[in-house]
Amino acid sequence: MSSKLIAKARKLLSEERRIEPDHWQPFPSNRGGELSIALAYPHRYYTAMSNLGFQTVYRLFNEQPRTVCQRVFLPDPADLEEYLRTETPLFSLESQRPVRSFDVLAFSISYENDYPHLLRMMELARIPIARKDRTEADPLVVAGGSTVLMNPEPLADFVDLFVIGEAEVIMAPLTEALGNGKEAGKSKAAILSELTEMEGIYIPQFYSTAYGPDGTIESFTPRGGAPPRMKRVWLKDLNGLMTISSVVTPKTELSSMFLIELSRGCFRRCRFCAGSYTYFPHRVRDGPLLKEEALKRLGSAEKVGLVGAAISDYPDLISLGREFLHSQKPISFSSLRVDSLTPELADLIYDSGQKTITLAPEAGSERMRRVINKGFSEKQIIQAAEILTDRGIRSFRLYFMIGLPGEETGDIKEIVEMTKKIRHHIREKSRGKRGAEKILLSLNSFVPKPGTPFQWHPFEDIRSLNEKIKTIKKGLGRERGVAVAADLPKWSYLQTLLSRGDRRVGRLLLAAHRLAGNWPQAYRSVDLNPDFYVYRERTYAEILPWDFIDHGIGKEFLWSEYQRAFQEGSSPRRP
Repeated sequence: MSSKLIAKARKLLSEERRIEPDHWQPFPSNRGGELSIALAYPHRYYTAMSNLGFQTVYRLFNEQPRTVCQRVFLPDPADLEEYLRTETPLFSLESQRPVRSFDVLAFSISYENDYPHLLRMMELARIPIARKDRTEADPLVVAGGSTVLMNPEPLADFVDLFVIGEAEVIMAPLTEALGNGKEAGKSKAAILSELTEMEGIYIPQFYSTAYGPDGTIESFTPRGGAPPRMKRVWLKDLNGLMTISSVVTPKTELSSMFLIELSRGCFRRCRFCAGSYTYFPHRVRDGPLLKEEALKRLGSAEKVGLVGAAISDYPDLISLGREFLHSQKPISFSSLRVDSLTPELADLIYDSGQKTITLAPEAGSERMRRVINKGFSEKQIIQAAEILTDRGIRSFRLYFMIGLPGEETGDIKEIVEMTKKIRHHIREKSRGKRGAEKILLSLNSFVPKPGTPFQWHPFEDIRSLNEKIKTIKKGLGRERGVAVAADLPKWSYLQTLLSRGDRRVGRLLLAAHRLAGNWPQAYRSVDLNPDFYVYRERTYAEILPWDFIDHGIGKEFLWSEYQRAFQEGSSPRRP
Protein backbone atom coordinates (compact mmCIF):
# COMPACT_ATOMS: atom_id res chain seq x y z
CA MET A 1 0.00 0.00 0.00
CA SER A 2 1.35 3.41 -0.95
CA SER A 3 1.88 5.66 2.08
CA LYS A 4 1.54 8.65 -0.27
CA LEU A 5 -1.95 7.60 -1.41
CA ILE A 6 -3.03 6.82 2.15
CA ALA A 7 -1.84 10.24 3.34
CA LYS A 8 -3.81 11.96 0.58
CA ALA A 9 -6.99 10.06 1.48
CA ARG A 10 -6.65 11.02 5.13
CA LYS A 11 -6.07 14.66 4.18
CA LEU A 12 -9.25 14.70 2.06
CA LEU A 13 -11.17 13.28 5.02
CA SER A 14 -9.75 15.88 7.38
CA GLU A 15 -11.01 18.70 5.14
CA GLU A 16 -14.57 17.37 4.96
CA ARG A 17 -17.35 18.77 7.10
CA ARG A 18 -20.11 16.32 7.88
CA ILE A 19 -23.58 17.83 7.61
CA GLU A 20 -25.71 14.99 8.89
CA PRO A 21 -25.86 14.28 12.64
CA ASP A 22 -23.11 11.90 13.64
CA HIS A 23 -25.43 8.92 14.09
CA TRP A 24 -23.44 6.69 11.79
CA GLN A 25 -19.72 6.12 11.56
CA PRO A 26 -18.60 4.61 8.24
CA PHE A 27 -14.95 4.45 9.19
CA PRO A 28 -14.10 1.05 10.72
CA SER A 29 -12.40 -1.35 8.32
CA ASN A 30 -14.13 -4.36 9.85
CA ARG A 31 -17.38 -4.46 11.76
CA GLY A 32 -17.95 -8.17 12.12
CA GLY A 33 -21.13 -9.44 10.54
CA GLU A 34 -22.21 -6.14 9.05
CA LEU A 35 -22.77 -5.83 5.33
CA SER A 36 -19.85 -3.82 3.91
CA ILE A 37 -20.44 -1.69 0.82
CA ALA A 38 -17.86 0.18 -1.24
CA LEU A 39 -19.86 2.97 -2.92
CA ALA A 40 -18.08 4.00 -6.10
CA TYR A 41 -18.50 7.03 -8.31
CA PRO A 42 -16.73 6.39 -11.63
CA HIS A 43 -14.96 9.73 -11.68
CA ARG A 44 -12.57 11.77 -9.56
CA TYR A 45 -13.36 12.89 -6.00
CA TYR A 46 -13.49 16.50 -7.25
CA THR A 47 -16.46 15.66 -9.50
CA ALA A 48 -18.10 12.95 -7.42
CA MET A 49 -18.55 14.95 -4.24
CA SER A 50 -20.43 17.63 -6.19
CA ASN A 51 -23.05 15.02 -7.11
CA LEU A 52 -26.05 15.14 -4.78
CA GLY A 53 -27.32 11.73 -5.88
CA PHE A 54 -24.04 10.09 -4.89
CA GLN A 55 -24.03 11.81 -1.52
CA THR A 56 -27.63 10.76 -0.91
CA VAL A 57 -26.92 7.10 -1.63
CA TYR A 58 -23.90 7.29 0.69
CA ARG A 59 -26.07 8.53 3.53
CA LEU A 60 -28.92 6.11 2.84
CA PHE A 61 -26.63 3.07 2.85
CA ASN A 62 -25.13 4.07 6.18
CA GLU A 63 -28.54 4.64 7.74
CA GLN A 64 -29.50 1.01 7.16
CA PRO A 65 -29.15 -1.45 10.09
CA ARG A 66 -26.10 -3.73 10.03
CA THR A 67 -24.62 -1.86 7.07
CA VAL A 68 -21.40 0.10 6.70
CA CYS A 69 -20.64 2.06 3.53
CA GLN A 70 -17.40 3.70 2.46
CA ARG A 71 -16.61 5.70 -0.66
CA VAL A 72 -14.26 4.99 -3.54
CA PHE A 73 -13.35 7.15 -6.54
CA LEU A 74 -11.46 7.05 -9.80
CA PRO A 75 -7.90 8.13 -8.95
CA ASP A 76 -6.56 11.43 -10.24
CA PRO A 77 -4.04 10.94 -13.10
CA ALA A 78 -1.03 11.47 -10.83
CA ASP A 79 -2.49 9.12 -8.23
CA LEU A 80 -3.16 6.50 -10.88
CA GLU A 81 0.55 6.45 -11.68
CA GLU A 82 1.27 5.94 -7.98
CA TYR A 83 -1.27 3.07 -7.77
CA LEU A 84 0.44 1.33 -10.67
CA ARG A 85 3.99 2.04 -9.53
CA THR A 86 3.41 0.70 -6.01
CA GLU A 87 0.97 -2.06 -7.06
CA THR A 88 -1.54 -0.69 -4.54
CA PRO A 89 -5.07 -2.09 -4.96
CA LEU A 90 -7.86 0.47 -5.18
CA PHE A 91 -9.03 1.27 -1.64
CA SER A 92 -11.84 3.12 0.12
CA LEU A 93 -11.51 6.69 1.27
CA GLU A 94 -12.65 6.25 4.88
CA SER A 95 -10.43 3.43 6.10
CA GLN A 96 -8.16 2.80 3.11
CA ARG A 97 -9.50 -0.74 2.97
CA PRO A 98 -9.04 -2.64 -0.35
CA VAL A 99 -12.24 -2.50 -2.36
CA ARG A 100 -12.03 -6.21 -3.15
CA SER A 101 -12.50 -7.04 0.54
CA PHE A 102 -16.00 -5.48 0.66
CA ASP A 103 -19.15 -7.56 0.31
CA VAL A 104 -20.61 -5.20 -2.31
CA LEU A 105 -19.14 -2.81 -4.85
CA ALA A 106 -21.97 -0.38 -5.74
CA PHE A 107 -21.57 2.10 -8.59
CA SER A 108 -23.57 5.32 -8.74
CA ILE A 109 -23.54 6.34 -12.43
CA SER A 110 -24.78 9.63 -13.82
CA TYR A 111 -23.14 9.82 -17.26
CA GLU A 112 -22.62 7.26 -20.02
CA ASN A 113 -19.13 8.52 -20.81
CA ASP A 114 -18.07 7.36 -17.33
CA TYR A 115 -18.69 3.69 -18.26
CA PRO A 116 -15.01 3.14 -19.18
CA HIS A 117 -14.05 4.40 -15.71
CA LEU A 118 -16.19 1.67 -14.16
CA LEU A 119 -14.09 -1.00 -15.87
CA ARG A 120 -10.88 0.79 -14.96
CA MET A 121 -11.85 0.93 -11.28
CA MET A 122 -12.69 -2.78 -11.16
CA GLU A 123 -9.33 -3.56 -12.73
CA LEU A 124 -7.52 -1.35 -10.20
CA ALA A 125 -9.44 -3.11 -7.42
CA ARG A 126 -8.33 -6.49 -8.86
CA ILE A 127 -11.92 -7.59 -9.38
CA PRO A 128 -12.59 -9.54 -12.61
CA ILE A 129 -14.37 -7.19 -15.00
CA ALA A 130 -16.70 -9.76 -16.58
CA ARG A 131 -19.33 -11.01 -14.14
CA LYS A 132 -18.99 -14.56 -15.51
CA ASP A 133 -15.34 -14.58 -14.32
CA ARG A 134 -16.04 -13.55 -10.73
CA THR A 135 -16.13 -15.99 -7.84
CA GLU A 136 -17.58 -16.09 -4.32
CA ALA A 137 -14.44 -14.30 -3.15
CA ASP A 138 -15.29 -11.21 -5.20
CA PRO A 139 -17.77 -8.49 -4.19
CA LEU A 140 -21.25 -8.45 -5.65
CA VAL A 141 -21.23 -5.65 -8.23
CA VAL A 142 -24.28 -3.37 -8.16
CA ALA A 143 -25.09 -0.29 -10.27
CA GLY A 144 -27.73 2.41 -10.15
CA GLY A 145 -28.20 6.01 -11.17
CA SER A 146 -29.78 8.02 -13.95
CA THR A 147 -28.09 6.22 -16.87
CA VAL A 148 -29.03 2.83 -15.43
CA LEU A 149 -32.60 4.01 -15.10
CA MET A 150 -32.62 4.77 -18.83
CA ASN A 151 -30.76 1.75 -20.22
CA PRO A 152 -28.46 -0.59 -18.28
CA GLU A 153 -27.82 -3.04 -21.15
CA PRO A 154 -24.33 -1.91 -22.29
CA LEU A 155 -23.12 -2.77 -18.75
CA ALA A 156 -25.05 -6.05 -18.45
CA ASP A 157 -21.98 -8.29 -18.84
CA PHE A 158 -20.10 -6.47 -16.07
CA VAL A 159 -22.71 -5.83 -13.35
CA ASP A 160 -24.44 -8.47 -11.22
CA LEU A 161 -27.56 -6.45 -10.43
CA PHE A 162 -29.01 -3.08 -11.32
CA VAL A 163 -31.26 -0.83 -9.27
CA ILE A 164 -34.02 0.43 -11.57
CA GLY A 165 -35.48 3.43 -9.80
CA GLU A 166 -34.92 5.86 -6.98
CA ALA A 167 -32.61 4.87 -4.15
CA GLU A 168 -34.82 6.06 -1.30
CA VAL A 169 -37.39 3.34 -2.07
CA ILE A 170 -35.14 0.36 -2.68
CA MET A 171 -32.32 0.89 -0.18
CA ALA A 172 -33.89 -0.70 2.90
CA PRO A 173 -35.23 -3.92 1.31
CA LEU A 174 -32.08 -4.39 -0.77
CA THR A 175 -29.60 -4.04 2.10
CA GLU A 176 -31.79 -6.23 4.31
CA ALA A 177 -31.84 -8.99 1.68
CA LEU A 178 -28.09 -8.76 1.09
CA GLY A 179 -27.34 -8.65 4.82
CA ASN A 180 -29.58 -11.65 5.54
CA GLY A 181 -27.96 -13.56 2.71
CA LYS A 182 -24.51 -12.87 4.07
CA GLU A 183 -25.52 -13.81 7.62
CA ALA A 184 -27.02 -17.09 6.39
CA GLY A 185 -23.88 -17.90 4.39
CA LYS A 186 -25.76 -18.04 1.10
CA SER A 187 -23.96 -18.06 -2.22
CA LYS A 188 -24.17 -15.07 -4.53
CA ALA A 189 -26.17 -17.18 -6.97
CA ALA A 190 -28.76 -17.96 -4.29
CA ILE A 191 -28.99 -14.31 -3.20
CA LEU A 192 -29.46 -13.13 -6.78
CA SER A 193 -32.11 -15.74 -7.41
CA GLU A 194 -34.12 -14.52 -4.41
CA LEU A 195 -33.73 -10.89 -5.50
CA THR A 196 -35.59 -11.53 -8.76
CA GLU A 197 -38.78 -11.16 -6.74
CA MET A 198 -37.89 -7.66 -5.55
CA GLU A 199 -39.43 -4.77 -7.47
CA GLY A 200 -36.85 -2.46 -9.01
CA ILE A 201 -34.04 -5.04 -9.11
CA TYR A 202 -32.82 -6.12 -12.56
CA ILE A 203 -30.46 -9.10 -12.71
CA PRO A 204 -29.17 -9.46 -16.29
CA GLN A 205 -28.09 -13.10 -15.99
CA PHE A 206 -31.76 -14.07 -15.78
CA TYR A 207 -32.54 -12.59 -19.21
CA SER A 208 -31.48 -13.71 -22.65
CA THR A 209 -31.54 -11.67 -25.85
CA ALA A 210 -31.95 -13.05 -29.38
CA TYR A 211 -31.17 -10.99 -32.47
CA GLY A 212 -32.67 -11.10 -35.94
CA PRO A 213 -30.77 -11.23 -39.27
CA ASP A 214 -30.89 -7.42 -39.50
CA GLY A 215 -29.21 -7.04 -36.09
CA THR A 216 -32.28 -5.79 -34.23
CA ILE A 217 -33.57 -7.49 -31.08
CA GLU A 218 -35.85 -10.39 -31.89
CA SER A 219 -36.72 -11.32 -28.32
CA PHE A 220 -35.86 -10.45 -24.72
CA THR A 221 -36.76 -13.41 -22.54
CA PRO A 222 -36.74 -13.76 -18.73
CA ARG A 223 -36.09 -17.01 -16.93
CA GLY A 224 -35.90 -18.33 -13.38
CA GLY A 225 -38.96 -16.39 -12.25
CA ALA A 226 -37.67 -12.98 -13.37
CA PRO A 227 -40.45 -10.59 -14.47
CA PRO A 228 -40.82 -9.83 -18.21
CA ARG A 229 -41.16 -6.12 -17.43
CA MET A 230 -39.13 -4.22 -14.85
CA LYS A 231 -41.21 -1.66 -13.02
CA ARG A 232 -39.23 1.37 -11.93
CA VAL A 233 -39.56 2.17 -8.22
CA TRP A 234 -40.02 5.81 -7.28
CA LEU A 235 -40.53 7.98 -4.22
CA LYS A 236 -44.13 9.17 -4.24
CA ASP A 237 -43.79 11.79 -1.47
CA LEU A 238 -40.56 13.79 -1.46
CA ASN A 239 -41.42 15.33 1.91
CA GLY A 240 -40.73 12.05 3.66
CA LEU A 241 -37.01 12.22 2.90
CA MET A 242 -34.88 15.32 2.38
CA THR A 243 -32.31 15.05 -0.40
CA ILE A 244 -29.51 17.26 0.87
CA SER A 245 -25.73 17.16 1.18
CA SER A 246 -24.21 14.76 3.67
CA VAL A 247 -20.68 16.11 3.35
CA VAL A 248 -19.33 19.54 2.41
CA THR A 249 -15.75 19.92 1.25
CA PRO A 250 -13.66 22.60 -0.48
CA LYS A 251 -12.07 19.98 -2.76
CA THR A 252 -14.93 19.81 -5.25
CA GLU A 253 -16.27 21.53 -8.34
CA LEU A 254 -18.93 23.11 -6.09
CA SER A 255 -16.54 24.08 -3.33
CA SER A 256 -18.03 24.15 0.20
CA MET A 257 -21.56 24.22 -1.20
CA PHE A 258 -24.56 22.71 0.58
CA LEU A 259 -26.86 21.11 -2.02
CA ILE A 260 -30.64 20.87 -1.70
CA GLU A 261 -33.04 19.12 -4.06
CA LEU A 262 -36.19 21.22 -4.52
CA SER A 263 -38.06 18.96 -6.91
CA ARG A 264 -37.74 15.84 -9.03
CA GLY A 265 -38.84 15.39 -12.61
CA CYS A 266 -40.39 18.21 -14.64
CA PHE A 267 -43.86 18.98 -15.92
CA ARG A 268 -42.58 20.92 -18.97
CA ARG A 269 -42.18 17.80 -21.16
CA CYS A 270 -39.31 19.00 -23.36
CA ARG A 271 -39.04 16.13 -25.82
CA PHE A 272 -35.28 15.70 -25.55
CA CYS A 273 -35.16 15.70 -21.73
CA ALA A 274 -34.61 12.36 -20.01
CA GLY A 275 -35.23 13.88 -16.58
CA SER A 276 -38.77 14.81 -17.50
CA TYR A 277 -39.70 11.29 -18.57
CA THR A 278 -37.57 8.84 -16.58
CA TYR A 279 -38.31 10.72 -13.33
CA PHE A 280 -42.03 11.07 -14.07
CA PRO A 281 -44.17 12.30 -12.38
CA HIS A 282 -43.06 15.78 -11.42
CA ARG A 283 -42.86 16.14 -7.62
CA VAL A 284 -41.97 19.11 -5.41
CA ARG A 285 -41.01 19.42 -1.78
CA ASP A 286 -42.98 21.52 0.65
CA GLY A 287 -41.21 24.87 0.98
CA PRO A 288 -41.61 25.50 4.75
CA LEU A 289 -40.60 21.92 5.57
CA LEU A 290 -37.58 22.05 3.28
CA LYS A 291 -36.55 25.38 4.78
CA GLU A 292 -36.80 24.01 8.32
CA GLU A 293 -34.79 20.87 7.55
CA ALA A 294 -32.14 22.67 5.51
CA LEU A 295 -31.53 25.42 8.07
CA LYS A 296 -30.92 22.78 10.74
CA ARG A 297 -28.09 21.29 8.71
CA LEU A 298 -26.43 24.19 6.91
CA GLY A 299 -23.76 24.38 9.56
CA SER A 300 -20.48 25.75 8.27
CA ALA A 301 -21.34 25.43 4.57
CA GLU A 302 -20.40 28.64 2.78
CA LYS A 303 -23.21 28.67 0.21
CA VAL A 304 -26.34 26.84 -0.92
CA GLY A 305 -26.84 25.13 -4.27
CA LEU A 306 -30.41 24.59 -5.43
CA VAL A 307 -30.98 21.38 -7.40
CA GLY A 308 -33.89 20.57 -9.69
CA ALA A 309 -34.85 20.20 -13.34
CA ALA A 310 -36.60 23.60 -13.46
CA ILE A 311 -35.54 25.61 -10.41
CA SER A 312 -37.32 28.79 -11.40
CA ASP A 313 -40.63 26.87 -11.50
CA TYR A 314 -40.35 25.95 -7.82
CA PRO A 315 -43.34 27.62 -6.10
CA ASP A 316 -41.55 28.52 -2.84
CA LEU A 317 -38.30 29.62 -4.45
CA ILE A 318 -38.41 33.30 -3.43
CA SER A 319 -39.32 32.77 0.22
CA LEU A 320 -36.85 29.90 0.57
CA GLY A 321 -34.07 31.89 -1.08
CA ARG A 322 -34.69 34.92 1.08
CA GLU A 323 -34.50 32.76 4.19
CA PHE A 324 -31.09 31.45 3.16
CA LEU A 325 -29.84 34.94 2.43
CA HIS A 326 -31.13 36.05 5.83
CA SER A 327 -28.93 33.28 7.28
CA GLN A 328 -26.02 34.81 5.34
CA LYS A 329 -25.77 31.85 2.95
CA PRO A 330 -25.45 32.94 -0.70
CA ILE A 331 -27.50 30.91 -3.19
CA SER A 332 -26.30 29.35 -6.42
CA PHE A 333 -28.71 28.80 -9.30
CA SER A 334 -28.19 26.48 -12.23
CA SER A 335 -29.96 27.08 -15.55
CA LEU A 336 -33.15 29.17 -15.34
CA ARG A 337 -36.32 29.00 -17.44
CA VAL A 338 -36.65 32.31 -19.26
CA ASP A 339 -40.45 32.25 -19.15
CA SER A 340 -40.55 31.97 -15.37
CA LEU A 341 -37.90 34.60 -14.65
CA THR A 342 -39.53 37.52 -12.81
CA PRO A 343 -38.07 40.80 -11.52
CA GLU A 344 -38.44 39.42 -7.99
CA LEU A 345 -36.40 36.33 -8.89
CA ALA A 346 -33.81 38.52 -10.61
CA ASP A 347 -33.50 40.57 -7.40
CA LEU A 348 -32.90 37.36 -5.46
CA ILE A 349 -30.19 36.29 -7.91
CA TYR A 350 -28.46 39.65 -7.70
CA ASP A 351 -28.63 39.71 -3.91
CA SER A 352 -27.09 36.24 -3.86
CA GLY A 353 -24.01 37.60 -5.58
CA GLN A 354 -24.07 35.20 -8.53
CA LYS A 355 -22.06 36.83 -11.30
CA THR A 356 -22.89 34.56 -14.25
CA ILE A 357 -26.37 33.31 -15.12
CA THR A 358 -27.17 30.42 -17.45
CA LEU A 359 -30.16 30.70 -19.75
CA ALA A 360 -31.12 27.77 -21.95
CA PRO A 361 -32.91 28.77 -25.16
CA GLU A 362 -31.86 25.29 -26.46
CA ALA A 363 -32.69 26.27 -30.07
CA GLY A 364 -32.23 29.49 -32.03
CA SER A 365 -35.51 29.55 -33.93
CA GLU A 366 -39.04 29.53 -32.59
CA ARG A 367 -39.83 26.74 -35.03
CA MET A 368 -37.24 24.47 -33.44
CA ARG A 369 -38.41 25.38 -29.96
CA ARG A 370 -41.87 24.20 -30.98
CA VAL A 371 -40.35 20.96 -32.27
CA ILE A 372 -38.67 20.23 -28.94
CA ASN A 373 -41.67 21.59 -26.96
CA LYS A 374 -39.60 24.26 -25.26
CA GLY A 375 -42.58 26.57 -25.19
CA PHE A 376 -41.25 30.12 -25.07
CA SER A 377 -40.61 32.88 -27.58
CA GLU A 378 -37.64 34.96 -28.62
CA LYS A 379 -39.31 37.95 -26.98
CA GLN A 380 -39.37 36.13 -23.63
CA ILE A 381 -35.68 35.23 -23.98
CA ILE A 382 -34.75 38.86 -24.64
CA GLN A 383 -36.93 40.05 -21.76
CA ALA A 384 -35.23 37.63 -19.35
CA ALA A 385 -31.79 38.91 -20.35
CA GLU A 386 -32.96 42.52 -19.92
CA ILE A 387 -34.47 41.87 -16.50
CA LEU A 388 -31.19 40.33 -15.31
CA THR A 389 -29.13 43.13 -16.85
CA ASP A 390 -31.27 45.70 -15.06
CA ARG A 391 -30.27 44.01 -11.78
CA GLY A 392 -26.57 44.26 -12.55
CA ILE A 393 -25.91 40.88 -14.17
CA ARG A 394 -23.37 41.33 -16.97
CA SER A 395 -22.20 37.79 -17.65
CA PHE A 396 -24.39 35.17 -19.35
CA ARG A 397 -23.99 31.59 -20.44
CA LEU A 398 -26.38 30.63 -23.25
CA TYR A 399 -27.01 26.93 -23.75
CA PHE A 400 -27.93 25.70 -27.25
CA MET A 401 -28.18 22.27 -28.83
CA ILE A 402 -27.33 21.45 -32.43
CA GLY A 403 -28.37 18.41 -34.44
CA LEU A 404 -31.94 18.43 -33.13
CA PRO A 405 -34.62 16.49 -35.03
CA GLY A 406 -35.82 18.45 -38.04
CA GLU A 407 -33.06 21.07 -37.76
CA GLU A 408 -32.26 23.06 -40.90
CA THR A 409 -29.53 25.46 -41.97
CA GLY A 410 -31.71 28.44 -41.11
CA ASP A 411 -32.12 27.22 -37.53
CA ILE A 412 -28.34 27.27 -37.08
CA LYS A 413 -28.15 30.82 -38.42
CA GLU A 414 -30.87 31.77 -35.95
CA ILE A 415 -28.56 30.78 -33.08
CA VAL A 416 -26.08 33.37 -34.33
CA GLU A 417 -28.78 36.02 -34.79
CA MET A 418 -30.36 35.43 -31.40
CA THR A 419 -26.99 35.70 -29.68
CA LYS A 420 -26.36 39.00 -31.43
CA LYS A 421 -29.78 40.29 -30.39
CA ILE A 422 -29.22 39.31 -26.76
CA ARG A 423 -25.81 40.99 -26.79
CA HIS A 424 -27.32 44.14 -28.31
CA HIS A 425 -30.06 44.37 -25.68
CA ILE A 426 -27.59 43.71 -22.86
CA ARG A 427 -25.31 46.49 -24.14
CA GLU A 428 -28.20 48.93 -24.45
CA LYS A 429 -29.35 48.19 -20.92
CA SER A 430 -25.79 48.50 -19.61
CA ARG A 431 -24.93 51.89 -21.07
CA GLY A 432 -23.30 54.10 -18.48
CA LYS A 433 -22.90 51.25 -16.02
CA ARG A 434 -19.70 49.63 -14.85
CA GLY A 435 -18.64 46.18 -15.93
CA ALA A 436 -18.09 44.59 -19.33
CA GLU A 437 -20.78 42.43 -20.88
CA LYS A 438 -19.82 38.81 -21.51
CA ILE A 439 -21.66 36.01 -23.27
CA LEU A 440 -20.41 32.44 -23.40
CA LEU A 441 -22.29 30.42 -25.98
CA SER A 442 -22.27 26.73 -25.02
CA LEU A 443 -22.98 24.38 -27.96
CA ASN A 444 -23.89 20.77 -27.29
CA SER A 445 -24.68 18.05 -29.79
CA PHE A 446 -28.14 16.56 -29.34
CA VAL A 447 -27.99 12.98 -27.99
CA PRO A 448 -31.24 10.98 -28.32
CA LYS A 449 -32.03 9.49 -24.92
CA PRO A 450 -33.91 6.27 -24.06
CA GLY A 451 -37.36 6.76 -22.60
CA THR A 452 -37.96 10.10 -24.36
CA PRO A 453 -40.00 10.90 -27.48
CA PHE A 454 -36.75 11.32 -29.43
CA GLN A 455 -35.46 7.83 -28.53
CA TRP A 456 -36.17 6.68 -32.09
CA HIS A 457 -34.26 9.51 -33.77
CA PRO A 458 -30.70 9.11 -35.12
CA PHE A 459 -27.68 11.09 -34.02
CA GLU A 460 -26.53 13.57 -36.63
CA ASP A 461 -23.39 12.89 -38.66
CA ILE A 462 -20.22 14.07 -36.90
CA ARG A 463 -18.98 15.97 -39.95
CA SER A 464 -22.27 17.84 -40.24
CA LEU A 465 -22.16 18.80 -36.56
CA ASN A 466 -18.60 20.06 -36.89
CA GLU A 467 -19.67 22.21 -39.86
CA LYS A 468 -22.51 23.69 -37.81
CA ILE A 469 -20.09 24.56 -35.01
CA LYS A 470 -17.79 26.27 -37.52
CA THR A 471 -20.73 28.23 -38.94
CA ILE A 472 -21.72 29.53 -35.51
CA LYS A 473 -18.15 30.39 -34.50
CA LYS A 474 -17.59 32.22 -37.79
CA GLY A 475 -20.89 34.09 -37.45
CA LEU A 476 -19.93 35.36 -33.99
CA GLY A 477 -16.20 35.75 -34.58
CA ARG A 478 -16.32 39.55 -34.69
CA GLU A 479 -18.73 40.01 -31.80
CA ARG A 480 -16.84 41.57 -28.91
CA GLY A 481 -17.52 39.96 -25.55
CA VAL A 482 -18.92 36.78 -27.11
CA ALA A 483 -17.09 33.46 -26.81
CA VAL A 484 -18.19 30.09 -28.19
CA ALA A 485 -17.48 26.77 -26.48
CA ALA A 486 -18.55 23.55 -28.13
CA ASP A 487 -18.41 19.93 -27.15
CA LEU A 488 -16.63 17.48 -29.45
CA PRO A 489 -19.23 15.65 -31.58
CA LYS A 490 -17.10 12.50 -31.53
CA TRP A 491 -17.69 12.22 -27.77
CA SER A 492 -21.41 12.83 -28.23
CA TYR A 493 -21.31 10.01 -30.78
CA LEU A 494 -19.84 7.77 -28.08
CA GLN A 495 -22.45 8.93 -25.57
CA THR A 496 -25.19 8.00 -28.06
CA LEU A 497 -23.63 4.57 -28.57
CA LEU A 498 -23.48 3.87 -24.84
CA SER A 499 -26.89 5.42 -24.25
CA ARG A 500 -28.83 3.50 -26.92
CA GLY A 501 -26.77 0.34 -27.16
CA ASP A 502 -27.84 -3.20 -26.36
CA ARG A 503 -25.87 -5.87 -24.51
CA ARG A 504 -23.48 -6.38 -27.44
CA VAL A 505 -22.10 -2.85 -27.01
CA GLY A 506 -20.35 -4.15 -23.90
CA ARG A 507 -17.88 -5.82 -26.27
CA LEU A 508 -16.88 -2.43 -27.65
CA LEU A 509 -16.61 -1.05 -24.13
CA LEU A 510 -14.31 -3.89 -23.08
CA ALA A 511 -12.20 -3.52 -26.24
CA ALA A 512 -11.74 0.21 -25.61
CA HIS A 513 -10.70 -0.57 -22.03
CA ARG A 514 -8.07 -3.04 -23.21
CA LEU A 515 -6.86 -0.53 -25.80
CA ALA A 516 -6.37 2.20 -23.17
CA GLY A 517 -9.31 4.27 -24.38
CA ASN A 518 -8.54 4.15 -28.10
CA TRP A 519 -12.12 4.07 -29.36
CA PRO A 520 -11.40 4.25 -33.12
CA GLN A 521 -9.22 1.16 -32.76
CA ALA A 522 -11.88 -0.51 -30.60
CA TYR A 523 -14.49 0.11 -33.31
CA ARG A 524 -12.22 -1.63 -35.81
CA SER A 525 -11.33 -4.55 -33.54
CA VAL A 526 -14.87 -5.75 -32.78
CA ASP A 527 -17.25 -7.25 -35.32
CA LEU A 528 -19.98 -4.79 -34.45
CA ASN A 529 -20.83 -1.62 -36.34
CA PRO A 530 -21.31 1.28 -33.89
CA ASP A 531 -23.12 3.29 -36.58
CA PHE A 532 -25.94 0.74 -36.30
CA TYR A 533 -26.74 2.14 -32.85
CA VAL A 534 -25.91 5.79 -33.50
CA TYR A 535 -27.00 6.78 -37.01
CA ARG A 536 -30.00 4.50 -37.53
CA GLU A 537 -33.57 5.68 -36.99
CA ARG A 538 -35.72 3.14 -35.14
CA THR A 539 -39.25 2.11 -36.02
CA TYR A 540 -42.12 1.91 -33.58
CA ALA A 541 -42.32 -1.87 -34.00
CA GLU A 542 -38.66 -2.46 -33.11
CA ILE A 543 -37.86 -3.92 -29.68
CA LEU A 544 -35.58 -1.37 -28.06
CA PRO A 545 -32.92 -2.55 -25.57
CA TRP A 546 -34.63 -0.68 -22.73
CA ASP A 547 -38.23 -1.58 -23.57
CA PHE A 548 -38.37 -3.95 -20.60
CA ILE A 549 -38.27 -0.96 -18.21
CA ASP A 550 -41.65 0.48 -17.23
CA HIS A 551 -41.32 4.19 -16.34
CA GLY A 552 -45.05 4.67 -16.04
CA ILE A 553 -45.32 6.30 -19.48
CA GLY A 554 -46.61 4.22 -22.37
CA LYS A 555 -44.58 3.69 -25.51
CA GLU A 556 -47.61 4.80 -27.49
CA PHE A 557 -47.54 8.21 -25.81
CA LEU A 558 -43.82 8.65 -26.52
CA TRP A 559 -44.36 7.74 -30.16
CA SER A 560 -47.26 10.17 -30.48
CA GLU A 561 -45.01 12.89 -29.04
CA TYR A 562 -42.31 12.01 -31.57
CA GLN A 563 -44.83 12.46 -34.39
CA ARG A 564 -46.24 15.62 -32.82
CA ALA A 565 -42.73 17.14 -32.78
CA PHE A 566 -42.59 17.26 -36.57
CA GLN A 567 -46.02 18.87 -36.61
CA GLU A 568 -44.61 21.49 -34.18
CA GLY A 569 -47.41 20.72 -31.78
CA SER A 570 -47.33 21.33 -28.03
CA SER A 571 -47.33 18.47 -25.57
CA PRO A 572 -50.09 17.67 -23.08
CA ARG A 573 -48.98 18.21 -19.48
CA ARG A 574 -49.72 14.59 -18.53
CA PRO A 575 -49.20 11.43 -20.63
